[in-house]
Amino acid sequence: MNTFDHYLPDWEFGEDWRPVVEHLAARVTSWPSGAPEPEDFCVDFPADVQWTEGLLVWTRLGSICLGGQIDRTGLRCGTLNPHNPGDHLDCRFILLGEGRSLSDLVDALLDWVTAQAGRADIHG
Repeated sequence: MNTFDHYLPDWEFGEDWRPVVEHLAARVTSWPSGAPEPEDFCVDFPADVQWTEGLLVWTRLGSICLGGQIDRTGLRCGTLNPHNPGDHLDCRFILLGEGRSLSDLVDALLDWVTAQAGRADIHG
């Protein structure tokens, strides 16, 4: 069981976003080594849009917290400031549309987290 399985039974983020977390749950079970474990992820309400309009997903890599917000405009990734989570989501931006689905944005977020996990400066 991974952390996403804890969110699904008592879902409170809006039904449009359930498939996003289901896709996250399925995808993180086949991570490359060195990437965050499935139980290291957290899901919360989005930082700067209505709570029903997106999800904020993050994980810790050493002393750094990485995350992304998936909402109706697209995906923003970056390091998270625990006091203001939407503050630094400016490392990567992908617009929803142009043939992209919410699942595509999940894949882009997880690919970005995996790439960051492989960087030497994350691990010190």
